[in-house]
Amino acid sequence: MYSRITIDEVEERDVDDERPTLRAIGYELRPEQMRPNVWEYEAGESNVSHRQDEQEELYVVLDGRFDATIEHDGDREVVELSRHDCLVVPPESWRQLEAREESTLLVVGSPNVKDDGIVDE
Repeated sequence: MYSRITIDEVEERDVDDERPTLRAIGYELRPEQMRPNVWEYEAGESNVSHRQDEQEELYVVLDGRFDATIEHDGDREVVELSRHDCLVVPPESWRQLEAREESTLLVVGSPNVKDDGIVDE
């Protein structure tokens, strides 16, 4: 019928020492059509530059501020995001987020496929 969880109930996962902390809410909620995660960043922390193979991604800033670098077909733009800002990035666009302060980000990818991120070498 539905799934419900509080973010604080989901165990933190350290992906590695240089990346933000992950709370895999999708693993707990088991949605069929989307893949949600909450990422917790320390000031100055960033994710890797990447794009998706299939997933369109929705970014919602729950708290804090980010610089989001988006690149597509040679066009590159840095977008400032703050609390409650929302951003949608199509699969073919490269993206990287850097926290300007301690920040929390909800990321929802759709369709719900296993991690299809392609890392910028």
